Amino acid sequence: MQKTLESLVLGLFVLVLIVCVAAGVPTAYALVVGLALFCVYAWRVGNSPRRVAAMCWHGIRPIRRILGMLLAVGVLTGLWRASGVIPAIVAYTVPLITPSLFVVMTFLLSCLVSVLTGTSFGTAATMGAICISIAASMDVPLVLAGGAALSGAFFGDRWSPISTSALLVASITGTEFYRNLRNMLRTVAVPTVATCLVFLVAGMFVPASGGSADTVEALRGAFNLNPIVLAPPALVFLLALLRIDILFVLVAGIVSAVPLCMGVQGMGLLEVARTAVLGFAAPSPETSALAGGGVASMVSAFGIVCITSTYAGIFEETDLLRGVEGAVGAFAARVSPFAATLGIAVLASAISCNQTLAIMLTHQLSRDLAASAEEHALDLEDSVVLVAGLVPWSIAGGVPLASMGAPVESMALAVFLYAVPLWRLVRERLSA
Repeated sequence: MQKTLESLVLGLFVLVLIVCVAAGVPTAYALVVGLALFCVYAWRVGNSPRRVAAMCWHGIRPIRRILGMLLAVGVLTGLWRASGVIPAIVAYTVPLITPSLFVVMTFLLSCLVSVLTGTSFGTAATMGAICISIAASMDVPLVLAGGAALSGAFFGDRWSPISTSALLVASITGTEFYRNLRNMLRTVAVPTVATCLVFLVAGMFVPASGGSADTVEALRGAFNLNPIVLAPPALVFLLALLRIDILFVLVAGIVSAVPLCMGVQGMGLLEVARTAVLGFAAPSPETSALAGGGVASMVSAFGIVCITSTYAGIFEETDLLRGVEGAVGAFAARVSPFAATLGIAVLASAISCNQTLAIMLTHQLSRDLAASAEEHALDLEDSVVLVAGLVPWSIAGGVPLASMGAPVESMALAVFLYAVPLWRLVRERLSA
């Protein structure tokens, strides 16, 4: 009877997700329905309402710190836009793009911005959107430019001192954040070089007719791009290299941007506070790609992390995933821990429709496969964090492509997102 109930609850949850995706309803609504289903299940199998609430809190409690960091990242990205940090990065790097190297430069510049900002969404909306605009003016296929930009956007989403996905992985696995970043370097060098080579060769066969300086001129007209505005990212990376606590690093990035907003860009204190909460409002249509950030930009992610964390508490203290975990164990017995984690990541990403829930589900189902918590964290970073961006109906890859104006088919050419997990599989094969 209980096994039937488990199958019914999980089946209903998957059905609700599919219906929401098909109807264009925000995934958050499906997650709320899922929470209700899982709470009812926990109650039906003999737990009191108070006990069910305790399960939910048990799931949220370990990630309270990451919730605070999510809000801090929102404030930071809003103020970095307003203070001129991101506009300066874009204005200084766009002139480096030449027709013959356009595709590979799109990847590398998107890598740079994503490492500095820690977000694929923000990178896509700024550098990605600019590169796609230039690609259109140069007659470069948007599907190829979009693949390069999406690859670069996820480079920093996976590896950045202020990456929210990396913070989440460290939190749920109980591992040390900076050690995880160092471990990720072990598996990224070859895929990065391979991605550069692919985009370099592809660019040689793509006719390009020259770029445009309109974007840079618009930025220079809207912001004071004195090099001093690059001080906040320099400070953030210095503190990260010194292995300072990541929350302090984020606070330093925020505090250092405030005097730039007021002293360099001429904003008032009230306007700075508004930007921190509601995000940056672009001063002109030409700079509209820079709008965003602020606490408001993280509300959805904050809610999703909270809801999916309650799932973890319920899953851990009930037998709801017992059947699935059994199937995972049988699958893992035939393949390597990473291969099993990758298979789970593909399924979780297809079902969850967003990166956060996919990470949580993959962790829940594969946490006992790796030899250590650090290896498990690396497996998650090399699988689900990237695979989530390859699902056409998921917001992880769909939103960045839409925000930069690239077709969804660009996912097929997001070489870096394939290269990392494939290289892991090749390494395991060679070492077997």
